[in-house]
Amino acid sequence: MFNLGEYDEDEAKEIRTFLSDAGIRVELKPSLVIFEEQNSSLHGRLSVLRSLKKDMDEYERYLSVLKSVLPRSTTEEEFEELFMEELDPTMTEKRNQIQALSQDPDSLSEVEKESLDFYSTNWLGFLLKSKEARRFAKSVLSLNDITIGAPLDYKLEDPLLEIPVDASKYDPEPEQLKTTVEFHLEKSVGVYADEFTTPLSSELDEEFCDLYPEEYECLRALGLLIEKLATSPTSRKMDFGEFTENCSMLLEDVEGDVLIDGKDVAEELAKVLEKSDVVKLKGDKIKWKSEK
Repeated sequence: MFNLGEYDEDEAKEIRTFLSDAGIRVELKPSLVIFEEQNSSLHGRLSVLRSLKKDMDEYERYLSVLKSVLPRSTTEEEFEELFMEELDPTMTEKRNQIQALSQDPDSLSEVEKESLDFYSTNWLGFLLKSKEARRFAKSVLSLNDITIGAPLDYKLEDPLLEIPVDASKYDPEPEQLKTTVEFHLEKSVGVYADEFTTPLSSELDEEFCDLYPEEYECLRALGLLIEKLATSPTSRKMDFGEFTENCSMLLEDVEGDVLIDGKDVAEELAKVLEKSDVVKLKGDKIKWKSEK
């Protein structure tokens, strides 16, 4: 079987449907995979971390917003809304327009709709920064035992902080540096295509070609090679050395040449043909069977 790749379960099922509809035989093989992730951060009081990390301006701005909105917040929802509004009023207004548009398409004028550029640098930057700011705010509340709606006292005068950093930039490493290693288990599904049916990739739906262009090109390349090898030579037989040389093909095109090289897996390709009852292997000879 040809290993097309590893995917999440939904993608694997979608690919299987496309391939099956084209006549390509498919198998899905689920497995567990593990990913390692390392995260480093500085832990300590603001006064200490200022000397260890140069670019603290953004985090100090988040702290300033925290100090401003916490005394005015009584619930978590109210705190988050006030925090985001003060963090970036312009982008928060844009977010509110997007939410209103999703609930009522007629709530905005055509001019307002056109101004909502979801792919603008400013908007994407805001999404990333707001996520970082919210994560930082929650960390400050937790580390300093702050409850929304309760008196702050002096908890934000020199608060405990956790600031993400690149550990490789510290030599020697300060005692405030902490590295956490996480291992995440996930389900992965391998998609395997029967090699002998890959010539049917020419029948794949155009949507598959658009969604999975690399997979399509691989299937087409293997399909063309299998089609070539399955075609009986005039003598209907050859030795294995000749077959190995035959396990490659060059496609010439005005836009460039394409080489499909299967010489290193000639034995496996021969077994694919034998399993599909196209050839018979005997010693170092390969004989194509008579056409029925």
